[in-house]
Amino acid sequence: MNVIADLIEANLETLVRRFVEETRTRESSQGLKASEIITTLPEYLRVVALICRHGPTPERLETRARLEEAHINLRLRVGATQEDATDEYTLLGRLIPQLWDALQPEHTPAASDLQCLFQQLEAAMDHVVVLFSGYSMEDRQREKRFLRQLDALAPQALEAHEDALPRLKPLIDTVVRALEAAGAELFLVERGSTGMGAVADSGHDVPHAGRRRVDAAGPSFLGRVARSEEPLVQAQAHGLSDAEREGLGQQGWSTLLGLRLWPHGELMGVLCVGFAEARPVPPQTKRFLETLVEYLSGILERALLMGKLHEAHARLATSETRYRLASQVATDSVWDWDLTTQEVTWSGGVQRLLGFAPEETGPTADWWVDRIHPEDRERVKHGIHAAIQGTQARWQDEYRFLNRQGEAVRVLDTGVITRDAQGRGLRMVGAMQDITARRKTEAGREQLLQEAQTARVQADMELGRLNTLLHQAPVALAIFRGPTHIVELANSRICQLWGRTPSQVLHRPIQEALPEVKGQGILELLDGVFTTGEPYVGNEVHVRLARAPGGRLEDVYFNFVYQPLLGAEGLIEGVLIVATEVTDGVRARQRTEALAATLHANEERLRLALEAVDMGSWDVNPLTGEASWDPRFRAMLGLPAEGELTLAEAMQFVHEEDRAKVEQAMAEANMPGGAGEYACEFRVRPPAGDGAKVRWLSGRGQVHFRPDGRPARFVGTALDVTERKREEEAARQRAEFEQYLVGIVSHDLRNPLNAIALGTTSLLRREELSERDTKAVLRIQASAERAVRMIRDLLDFTQARLGEGIPVQCQDLDLTTVVRQVMEEVQMNFPERVLQASTPGHGTRGCWDPDRMAQVLTNLLGNALKYSPEGTPVTVRVQSTDLEVLLAVHNAGDPIPPDLMHRLFQPMQRGVPGMDLATRSVGLGLYIVQHIVQAHGGTIDVTSSREAGTTFTVKLPRDGSRQAARG
Repeated sequence: MNVIADLIEANLETLVRRFVEETRTRESSQGLKASEIITTLPEYLRVVALICRHGPTPERLETRARLEEAHINLRLRVGATQEDATDEYTLLGRLIPQLWDALQPEHTPAASDLQCLFQQLEAAMDHVVVLFSGYSMEDRQREKRFLRQLDALAPQALEAHEDALPRLKPLIDTVVRALEAAGAELFLVERGSTGMGAVADSGHDVPHAGRRRVDAAGPSFLGRVARSEEPLVQAQAHGLSDAEREGLGQQGWSTLLGLRLWPHGELMGVLCVGFAEARPVPPQTKRFLETLVEYLSGILERALLMGKLHEAHARLATSETRYRLASQVATDSVWDWDLTTQEVTWSGGVQRLLGFAPEETGPTADWWVDRIHPEDRERVKHGIHAAIQGTQARWQDEYRFLNRQGEAVRVLDTGVITRDAQGRGLRMVGAMQDITARRKTEAGREQLLQEAQTARVQADMELGRLNTLLHQAPVALAIFRGPTHIVELANSRICQLWGRTPSQVLHRPIQEALPEVKGQGILELLDGVFTTGEPYVGNEVHVRLARAPGGRLEDVYFNFVYQPLLGAEGLIEGVLIVATEVTDGVRARQRTEALAATLHANEERLRLALEAVDMGSWDVNPLTGEASWDPRFRAMLGLPAEGELTLAEAMQFVHEEDRAKVEQAMAEANMPGGAGEYACEFRVRPPAGDGAKVRWLSGRGQVHFRPDGRPARFVGTALDVTERKREEEAARQRAEFEQYLVGIVSHDLRNPLNAIALGTTSLLRREELSERDTKAVLRIQASAERAVRMIRDLLDFTQARLGEGIPVQCQDLDLTTVVRQVMEEVQMNFPERVLQASTPGHGTRGCWDPDRMAQVLTNLLGNALKYSPEGTPVTVRVQSTDLEVLLAVHNAGDPIPPDLMHRLFQPMQRGVPGMDLATRSVGLGLYIVQHIVQAHGGTIDVTSSREAGTTFTVKLPRDGSRQAARG
């Protein structure tokens, strides 16, 4: 019998319904159907129940993996992230245990059954990571293997005076093996300065004295690493200057990879890894280095902290010993200093000690300062004021004080400072005692007493500093005592991580303070450390704590160390806990891994796209001029195929006449505060002695700026546009010639044609003309009118080509009326042809130019009659909608050839070749029709096939003048 399996199978519909309800509240599931949320969930839960009941078999695990993959792929399709998918399995891990919340303890699942359930859900989360990021289980196992090696080699404590090389070199060697590098060097920050000293080198020993040093704020590669948040790569390390190589010991590395140690927002040091060969560093290697360095930072921080603790314990033990050996200090004179009013009062002992009556002492501290021996005055004055302005609770000094007779009396002065809530000093009470005689007669005892007192003060200060360190440390610290792990100390940081106040956890067993950790393996780890005395290091351990609003369990991740604490007799008395929450880092790494995979895919797609369109690309550092050029751009610009080439050197290949234009465009793109966009077309100078013609390139780029406004990166692409430039120049010359020719023809022929038209009109008015003469005159008049129409078409064409557009005079017009008039006129000229019209009874009014509309319809009807068989009708159809009117002209006959369709509306184009000379035109009709329609804001289209015939369709907006103005 398996309780979990029984509960899942009995409450399957309830689980699915609750899963859908809670998932719908998340942003990633907004707008999804229930089926898109559920996917394979019911089948998956049944398989999980089966595994929990009968155990995992290869067939069941394969079925579970298949259902997981199907669900994850469906989440990918709807745009879910890796975090969204893992959260869904986390949700299942919360919903399923709720099934037995109301059951009696004897009916709840056993720990082994619960462990089996969580193993299935954790495997599903691992599956999510693999499918989203490509970070395989083998990569994770390799990472864990090297992290375990670092754990095994980690020193328990490092003291400031200790030579760290023998204890840190194995760690550096492990990093070198993990990254398959040639070597590595570790530098740590020296206290109180910006300098860093080499403490470990995988290649050779680093002496503790006279070791290599480097300035973290300097221009060296190590200095740049110390100031960079991301791993830095330095290719061609052989070419570094002496200033850039400062601190580096190895000379044979070709490629350098560096990352700073940055625990809790403070620089600890720098790790530099070297590779013997020149090679690119893939993102996986950088990410692995970040994991190793983060882990190494934790190891070093823990070891240094434990070293400080050991030193503090040693000093405290010495202080206690001295204090037990010292006798109680006798106080001769007591003083009380009000730090707010600066008033000082002295006890009667001042007369016995120094010979002054109480009324002879000054009311302020100035009297006391003036009586200090001149050689000691500044030191004592500086020391006591530093104590008041600082944070310490006690001050003590030994100095010479001038008594009433002017003789120097050696005194030991001790004061205790009382402070307000903000730490400001309010009052200082002290005791001054004469130690002159003791110095002379009991030098040994006095020295011991003074040392004991000084040691006691130092011990108190050290204890205060240690307590402050524990409570203000940037890491979470706690101390558990006894086998039940009673919380003896918990600083604010660890209380914050637990989601508890100090009063809720102090002096309580951890199982009572944090009851939710039961069953998560934490208590078992503490028991193991307390029993065996072996420390435990946890890395990214997943824990569920009740720190969310309402006491809900929250999934968090920790790096922590369980260090056994030994008593005076060497027995284990408790466990020290040092923890750091890495939840954000774990989730950020998971997101980073997903983004890295996406970035890699995008870069690959970009590379393929550039190759497909035959474009070149560049990447330039505007500050240094360093640049990289892909092979296609090198070929376009005529650059050498190999070797480094700066931006200034590449500019020499740009044509001399265009070089200033290119430099100006780049300067404008690099201006701070601008958009950073670069666009320029320029010529490329052919190589000397090469007979090739000058080529044109079109460059497009973008400048990326640093936060301070300086340009950081200039990337872009280039396209060879030589052929386009040649075609544009040829088209420009052809257009100029056409405009020139049309202008001459249209203007020079208009006057004689007008004279011919007037002459024929006059002749037709004469009554004495014979029928034969009248026919001749009519033929002349028709030819003249045809020539006038041709000239008008040429003038319209000229206006359209010059960019002015064909002018229209729009007015209120019924298109149906225009259609009927034009069809009557055309019918008179073609009495033998059949013209048909289909018009609605109303709704064909709009704002159009009547003459131009007649011109459009006349041209379309003329073409339809010209290119259709004589026995077939030509149909004109008018339709209307709320916003526009449609005019269609249809004729039967042979279709328009496909090769002519794309240039049918271009000037100087005719329809089917071979038409008779009498109907031949200059080929401007459809070109002018299109421009008239566009001048009204409309469109014209044509369809043509052997079965359906040819139809020209004109769509006109009702307010043609406004549409034309808007266009």
